[in-house]
Amino acid sequence: MNTPQNLPDPSDKKALRAWMQANRGKAPGHDPVRSADDLAASQRRKLLKAVGLATGDAKAGPARRSLRLALEGAPVREHRVESSVLGQWLISFQETVSTIAHALDESRPTHDYGPLPHAVRKATRLYAAATFPSSYGMVLEEAPTSEHELPLPDMASAQSLLDRAMGTVLDITDRAEAGPGAIDAVIETALPLGGRVFNRLAELTDVLAVSGADIGLTWSSPYSGVRASRLGSSSAQRCRDALRAVQPEEDQKRLVGRLVGGSMLRGTVEIETADRGVITARVNREVTSLLSAYANRQITAEVLVSTVRSPHGREHHSYAVLDLSLDES
Repeated sequence: MNTPQNLPDPSDKKALRAWMQANRGKAPGHDPVRSADDLAASQRRKLLKAVGLATGDAKAGPARRSLRLALEGAPVREHRVESSVLGQWLISFQETVSTIAHALDESRPTHDYGPLPHAVRKATRLYAAATFPSSYGMVLEEAPTSEHELPLPDMASAQSLLDRAMGTVLDITDRAEAGPGAIDAVIETALPLGGRVFNRLAELTDVLAVSGADIGLTWSSPYSGVRASRLGSSSAQRCRDALRAVQPEEDQKRLVGRLVGGSMLRGTVEIETADRGVITARVNREVTSLLSAYANRQITAEVLVSTVRSPHGREHHSYAVLDLSLDES
């Protein structure tokens, strides 16, 4: 800090301007702007601060999407967990989340061939952030936002692909603990996501089944708030055995019926048929435009039908529209 004797005479404007220019860059974080790049960096820092994403001593930004997982059971001793169990769970969990996200992404192809797109993996990356008191507790967070990928202030509370994937994971764990109808409920939820998701879920539940671990999951998001679920090792074992025993069978069919509804949120349309009743089918095209063109009209739909027969004998179906046209007959 400058002492009073270092200050120029306030009445000497020229000396005062010279003193201010000489001392402008001395305060930490307030270097003088001498170029267009300096100005851009300064403006970016101000914007980061304005939307609550500044670092250092500035106020903390909005909480990232995060998952608190709490492991209990045989592999946990004195707040420590076997590293092999934790490692297998984290690897399998990340793969499951990314695979489900790919299945939920409207831009994905109908079939599950080829590697997961890099964009989907990037959008669903989870980072180990901290541990917390529990039998064994760990926090996983969404990927940090870099300054070069600055989100707009109103985007933090919008639904992301990670939100959708994590919501589906918790739907499945909830259904796995649903009692006598748990297996059919899990299959019904997983079937529209494709065979690759079946395999990932079987791998994920196998980690708990083999190790004897129970897990609690608490997802926190600016979009969906806080949601908790739990999956025990015995329920995980039943799900694993069922998912390994079944695999979706695909068949292409032509259906004639009437387009009676649709959901923009889920990316589905409803088709009323004579032999199957009203079916709900996924579409890769914009639902609003389909409804405006075909609503309450006779249509012909080329659909991919996925079928699974559960160990209890119940048959489950999922439909994906490949092509849609007016029925001229």
